[in-house]
Amino acid sequence: MAYQYFNAHPKGLNVKDCVVRAVSTAFERDYNETRLELNRSKRDLGYPSYKETKFIYDYLDKYERLKFKSEVGKPRVKVDDFCVLFPLGTYILKISHHLTVVKDGVNLDTWDCGYRSVYTAWRVK
Repeated sequence: MAYQYFNAHPKGLNVKDCVVRAVSTAFERDYNETRLELNRSKRDLGYPSYKETKFIYDYLDKYERLKFKSEVGKPRVKVDDFCVLFPLGTYILKISHHLTVVKDGVNLDTWDCGYRSVYTAWRVK
């Protein structure tokens, strides 16, 4: 099984908070503390929002980054494929308009995004 429902939001709400959920889940940190830290970091790095793609890349810059470029005639690596290719470790994955987490080959999220293409991934543990 490549997907498991997981919602790090303390009230179990399903809101547009994938950045906070992904970071708190990947680093096993408190959701509210993670939100505060992301807000501090976005100010320190000069971004108006921690939801900006460029902020995510800068914020996770110190971690090993895996790039998944498209190749002509080949399908892109999907989240489900990633789970098989990387069965060990903790990764934050950037997909279209979303961040998700894969821990030891299992995608932990509030919805099954396994069919979505992976653009980049950071190995955080």
